[in-house]
Amino acid sequence: MAETISEIQDYMDRNRSLLLEDWFSLIRHKSVSATGEGIPECCAWLKDRMEASGIQVTKEPVEPYPLLIGRLGQNPSKKTVLIYAHYDVKPAGDLAEWHSDPFEPTVRDGKVFARGSADTKSPLMAHLEAVRYYQETGRSLPVNLLFVFEGCEEEGSTGLPEFLQEHKNDLEADLVFFSDGPKDPSNRPIIALGAKGDINIRLSVKTMNRHVHARYAPVLPSAAWKLVEILHGMKQGDKVLIPGFYDGILPLSDAEKHLLEKLPASEEALDEMYDAKPQHLGKDFYPRLLGQPTFNICWIRSGANGVVPAEAEALLDIRLVPGQKPLEIFQKVKDYIASLDDPGVTVTLEDGYLEPSKTPVDTPFLPAIETVTREIYGSYVIYPCRPSSAPDYLWTNILGLPAIQVRWSDADSDNHAPNEHLSIDEYFKGIALTIKVLDALGSDRP
Repeated sequence: MAETISEIQDYMDRNRSLLLEDWFSLIRHKSVSATGEGIPECCAWLKDRMEASGIQVTKEPVEPYPLLIGRLGQNPSKKTVLIYAHYDVKPAGDLAEWHSDPFEPTVRDGKVFARGSADTKSPLMAHLEAVRYYQETGRSLPVNLLFVFEGCEEEGSTGLPEFLQEHKNDLEADLVFFSDGPKDPSNRPIIALGAKGDINIRLSVKTMNRHVHARYAPVLPSAAWKLVEILHGMKQGDKVLIPGFYDGILPLSDAEKHLLEKLPASEEALDEMYDAKPQHLGKDFYPRLLGQPTFNICWIRSGANGVVPAEAEALLDIRLVPGQKPLEIFQKVKDYIASLDDPGVTVTLEDGYLEPSKTPVDTPFLPAIETVTREIYGSYVIYPCRPSSAPDYLWTNILGLPAIQVRWSDADSDNHAPNEHLSIDEYFKGIALTIKVLDALGSDRP
């Protein structure tokens, strides 16, 4: 490869302050898609930053938040790599739980604490810094680049699927490359070839026209208990009991099973991080984590002080694996609730959903990315399907492109939670990774 790790490291050492300030500047721009706070200002800053790197940028009026499309290089003899990231973040949440201002990057013990420090303003800026490296060292960019930076990923990528469907012919590429998410619990970077889908469903139960004093608990119906009974009927132990829930799931291929067999044990690392032993150990751990859907209760709300609650709600977060379709799963949940024949129980689909995705294990681009990842990190793992969700299906299902993610944030980066953070060392490795990946993809090898 033309770019050596030592050359890249020397460059980053010389420009350390500049590289950190770029990253910190992006973090300081609030961009909370749940409320829209700071989105226009952050988008404008990012557009200017891209154009300063010579990238031709179009700001597309996707609703509710703008989409930035950037292009650099149009050499037909070179591969075209589509780089994806999102510039929006989750709300900070309870400020009392943060140890510092969530929108002012604060360095403690070599880690940067701030909302978006890991998810995903770090990889977004690392990708742009890779472009700067080629420009400032006088090296020719080895591939054509197509950037897609959205501002609504944390709210389900609203508007983006329709835009991609309409502009498929304008977004031709050979491969989609991005980095979004933490390492494996064993602290190895993850090369992911797919992502679980996601759908959020709200269950609401109403039994009376208002809450009543708890003395009536023996004789009046509690919405909270009814909700608990409904949830128990939907899932018991490891088994989701909704008819047809598991229909259509694509079984793991032999090649995917072989990848899972090589993954390191993670049970002890999870126990150390979260003080909770996994429910499934040994050979069942990764097939369940990566190959099975989830049926998680995010929250349950009901009642007040000393009452029989008249209303209760729960939010279901269901992560889907290849072969499942979000709207079909929603219909199965609706049908199950309808079978209870209780007019006081309603089910609604929350805004936004994601389809599951998969890039074949034998994609010709994987070996080059494996080589680079090994050179920078030493060891790594490959997930046929990551256990979390991402809008990966936009590339595989809509644009019909292979998509490969390299996840390199700290294993305990606490994305979406208070005190989200990223190690500075990991950030600089992420810059080096992008530089080397572009170099490898631009070589004669796929």
